[in-house]
Parts: sequence; C-alpha cells; structure tokens
Amino acid sequence: MSGSNGNGDKPGGFSPDEWQPPAGGPQGGAPDAPDYAPGSFSFSDPVSSTPITPHGPRITVPAAAQLLLGIPWVIWSLGVVSSLSAMFFDGFATVIPVVIWILSGLVIFWPHTEDYLARYLFRLRQPTMLEQQKLDVAWRAVCSQVHVDPQYYKLWIEESDDINGYAMAGKSIAVTRWALNSLPPRQLQAVLAHELGHHRGGNTWTALVVFWYALPGRSVAGLVRAISGSNPVVGCLVAAFLFLSAVGLALDSWIFHRSWGWAFYAVLPFLVPIPLAWFTRKSELMADQVAADLGYARDTVAFLYELQAQGEDVARRAAGWRGAVYSRHPSVADRIRALERYIQNSRP
Repeated sequence: MSGSNGNGDKPGGFSPDEWQPPAGGPQGGAPDAPDYAPGSFSFSDPVSSTPITPHGPRITVPAAAQLLLGIPWVIWSLGVVSSLSAMFFDGFATVIPVVIWILSGLVIFWPHTEDYLARYLFRLRQPTMLEQQKLDVAWRAVCSQVHVDPQYYKLWIEESDDINGYAMAGKSIAVTRWALNSLPPRQLQAVLAHELGHHRGGNTWTALVVFWYALPGRSVAGLVRAISGSNPVVGCLVAAFLFLSAVGLALDSWIFHRSWGWAFYAVLPFLVPIPLAWFTRKSELMADQVAADLGYARDTVAFLYELQAQGEDVARRAAGWRGAVYSRHPSVADRIRALERYIQNSRP
C-alpha cells in the first residue's frame, strides 16, 4: 500500500456518510472478516499512547538501511559515468561529467521533478474534481489527527483495478482508481494513513536519492539483462563472465595477498537485494503501525482481508523461496497477524 494539492472543501463535496461503496471488489470482494469487517468500526478502536509528532519525517532504521544498501549501486553508477566520460574526454575534462552527475542530485529537490516522475515514470494522473473531493474527505480526516497541512502532500490517481496505494518521490501519495471509488471511507483513510507512515519514516526520500544515483548502474544492468533474456546462449555467457570475474578477483586477492576490497565489491551487488528486501518489508510493517496508532488498526485489517481474498499471497507462494527472500512486501497474512497482535495488546 503510494494530484494535485487538496483545495479545501468544495460545494457539493462528498461526506463519508454520503459515500456508499459498491458491493464487492474487482474480483469478488473479501470473505466475511471476523470483528473487523467493513462498516463494523467503532470508536473504541485502540489508539497507541505514543503521540505522533506533528513535525517532519524522521529517518527510521529501515530508511537508513535502504540508504546504506544503495551505496554499492551508486558506486557502480560512478564507475559507469567515469568509464563513459573517459571514452569521450581526455585529461581534466573527464572529471567534468562526473561532477555534473554528482551535482545532478540537487534536481530531485526541485518540486517539478517530482511531478515529472509521477506522470511519466509511475504513470500517475491528477484526480478529477469529483475524485479530488473524495480524496479531500479522507485525507483531511487523516491529516487532522497528526496536525499535518493536507496541502503539503500531493495526491495522485493510478489507473488500476487493484486495491493499492503508493508513497513515492518526496511528497506524493497515490491510490488506485478502484480503491478510491470502492473502499469504504474508513478503509480509504487507513490506506492513506499507511502511506503517510512511509513519508514520516523517511522511506520515500531515501528511496528517491538511491533511485536517482543508481540510474546509470541500473540502466547498464537492465541493458545486459535485456540482451541476456533475448538469447539464452548470451545469457549463459554473461552469467559465466560475471562468475569468473568474481572468482578471478578472489583468487588474485588470495594468491598475491592483495586487498579483498575489489573481490568483495564484485559480489556485493548480488548480496544487497536480500537484506534490502528484508528492511523494506520491515518498513511496510512500520507503516501499518503508524496507521494503527492513528486508530485505523481494524480498518487496515479489513483492507488486508480484501487483499487476501484477491489472492495477493498466491503469486508470492508460487515464487517459492525467491518470493519469500526477495519480496519487498511482507505477506498479507503476516501483516494481518501483526495488526491483530496490536489490537489484542491494546485492549484494556
């Protein structure tokens, strides 16, 4: 579970009582959920005694880990930029493209960059007037609990029939069209509260910084992957070359007693995805915790039962151990269990 700014209450706007979602979901809706079914919310829903600070985002452990684990890709990108620069320039001029690339990170702090990423990279669109009114009702209800200016964040729509939301770039939050039009008001607020949790944990900014500086390295890796995928023979040759290169660096370090730095670095990008995925899964659980602290524990559980009914975990199980190790989202069942423990522990 990631527009234009909210423009305030509009004449004829929706209120939660007026908004009646259609029955069922895009794939039949969720089964009967025990105590957390949509519409069964009561205002006795547990709220954490820990206050949510009204100030800006803080850097959580998963966000800091994401930043550190992105360093190998950044160094690979530096190598790509340096190599390309050396191919076209000589002498001191080879440093100029590298410096420009390093300084280009300042572009991500330009507000319009976020809009371009949302529109053209993530394929999001601005809400229509009616959609904006619906979003305003839910978003203002969430922001009022943490004393956040609703207009500080930008709200977007993804054209999709999935039930989902996204926190991306610097100050952007998106929900799918189906989620906006079909989720009950409290569940929609729970989705938005979850995405707000990602922003307040610093995950979006660290992800954006790593994404930007890893672009050259990932572009080359994507090109190699595309070439390898088009021809199995080429794919085997590329895999063999990478494996032999890593083995060669290790033997060189062992036989000639040289530094193991290059040998370790050669295999590091293949090891990073596993801990990175683990910390990303933790950030999802922490965002669920933020939504629960705001009083949306039961609503989030109801939303997750809807995801479970759509077979969200089926593809994960079909992927086997790779789905468990490399997935960046915890299973829906794990998220439900964590929130159910939260509810049980919060009862007086």
